[in-house]
Amino acid sequence: MELFTQWLGFIGAWLLFAGPVYQAALELLEQDIRRDHLKIAGEKVTPPADVSVLWWFFPPIKLYLEYSRSRNYRRRYIRALPPEIIESLIGLMNKATAWVMVAGGGLAIAAKETYELCQGYGLNLAVFWVSVGVMGYLSILYTVLRVMRTNKIVESAKQH
Repeated sequence: MELFTQWLGFIGAWLLFAGPVYQAALELLEQDIRRDHLKIAGEKVTPPADVSVLWWFFPPIKLYLEYSRSRNYRRRYIRALPPEIIESLIGLMNKATAWVMVAGGGLAIAAKETYELCQGYGLNLAVFWVSVGVMGYLSILYTVLRVMRTNKIVESAKQH
C-alpha cells in the first residue's frame, strides 16, 4: 500500500506542475498585446552604444555598465509606448510571474514526491535526477503540443 500511495503522490505532484504550466500558456497567449505598437516604439528608440569589451578587465564595472545600459534603454522604450500597451505589458508580466511561482512550487513538490518514490524502490540518486528531468520535459512538451494543436485547429477553422 505504501508504494501505491507514493505513486499517487508522484502522479498528483507532477500534475500540480504540468497544470499550471499549461494554464499559464493559455492565459499568456490570450493576453492582447498590440505588437504593432511594440514595433513602432522599437523604431523610435535607438539602442544605446555597446559597452567596450575592455571593461572585462574589471568585471564588476562591466556588469554594472551593461545593467545600466539595459535599464536606460528599457525606460526609454517604455516611455515610447502608449499607456494602454504599458498596462497590457505589466499585466502580462504579473501573470507570468504568478504562474512561474505556482509552477515552481509544483515542481518542488513533484521533485520531493519523485525522490520518495525512488527511495521506495531503493533506486539511486541518478535515477531520481533523470526522472525529474524526463517528467519536467514531458510536462512542458504536453503544453507545447496542446498549444500547437489548438492553433492548428483554429487556423483550419478560419480557412473554412
